[in-house]
Amino acid sequence: MNESSTRLVFAAAAFVASSLSHGQQDVTVDPAHHKLEFENNCVRVVRATFGPGEKSAQFFDARGVVIVSLTGSEGTKLNFPDGSSVTTRPTEAGQVYWAPPGRIQPENIGKSRTEIIVIEPKGCRN
Repeated sequence: MNESSTRLVFAAAAFVASSLSHGQQDVTVDPAHHKLEFENNCVRVVRATFGPGEKSAQFFDARGVVIVSLTGSEGTKLNFPDGSSVTTRPTEAGQVYWAPPGRIQPENIGKSRTEIIVIEPKGCRN
């Protein structure tokens, strides 16, 4: 994976933003944009929806997740607690990618609504 792709995945992960371990969860700190769709001992699934220019209410701790883009995106800005940020490149509906863990505050910098499904594997054992 080249540097540009790695950055996209990291940024998207942030947008995505999703599941959390020891810190604050997306659905707790930002229920206006994140909805828990399903959870069991093996997986957690969250739907994240952001209107044009909308940003998560506050930072949350995202785990490593699989992201499924439902609508595509014109780009997402991932804000970090240290004041830095990363901007992702556009994605297409149906695109699937891995996003690494991190403390993030996603922001839709596009002019249209964007919606994703975030899948957090929990490493369950039968």
